[in-house]
Amino acid sequence: MGMKKKLSLGVASAALGLALVGGGTWAAFNDIKTTEATFASGTLDLSAKENSANVSLSNLKPGDKLTKDFEFKNNGTLAIKEVLMALNYSGFNTAKGANDSPEDFLSQFQITLLTVGKEGGNGYPKNIILKAANLKDLYLMSAKQDKTAAEKIGQLIDSKFLSESGKINVATINGKTAPEYDGVPKTPVDYDQVQMVIEFKNDNAKDANGQMVQNKYQGNSIQLNFSFEATQWNGLTIKKEHTDKDGYIKENEKAHSEDK
Repeated sequence: MGMKKKLSLGVASAALGLALVGGGTWAAFNDIKTTEATFASGTLDLSAKENSANVSLSNLKPGDKLTKDFEFKNNGTLAIKEVLMALNYSGFNTAKGANDSPEDFLSQFQITLLTVGKEGGNGYPKNIILKAANLKDLYLMSAKQDKTAAEKIGQLIDSKFLSESGKINVATINGKTAPEYDGVPKTPVDYDQVQMVIEFKNDNAKDANGQMVQNKYQGNSIQLNFSFEATQWNGLTIKKEHTDKDGYIKENEKAHSEDK
């Protein structure tokens, strides 16, 4: 091949290369943007302080009363709507020869529940939740979902404190008075305590032999186990004003943060 033909092919190849680089469908530069979305859920964390959530009933006599306080604090990031209390028992011991059952023994005790606000360090009564209810009925209702027991308790308690599960809501309910303190909100800071008074009923009834009917309970003991379940408020349709610059949903720290 002659020198001229070689040069012609070389020029043609160079022209083709330029055409490929400069063509409209070939780009040397590019720009891709990726937007990242982070979804993080909040936390429900209820602290129920007392020394324990257990109450031992032993060495008591009819007419005795004991008071236990359980302090509630919201250690999570989400407002707590309800604190649902249930009662169970363990460690039942009966006197030798007695034929009573744990439930029979529980029937000899009454419980009164009220909530006490702790805002600002000054305690003041808020709600009397339940007055003079039978511990046996409370156990059967909350642990066994017994309908008969629920009917008995239902006559002694405002329905707004009673859940469908048979558990009692012991969190604050102020309604129109101070709705921002309903439940256990994270904001504003709210400390509540439940005060329970347990009384050994004093029954003066005697049997045919002149013996007190409560004699059979002498020497008995039982341990009450109270559990407290925190629940969240209903879902919220998130709006721009609900979040801060970092996307944190401050509104979920408050009571009543649900769609109407």
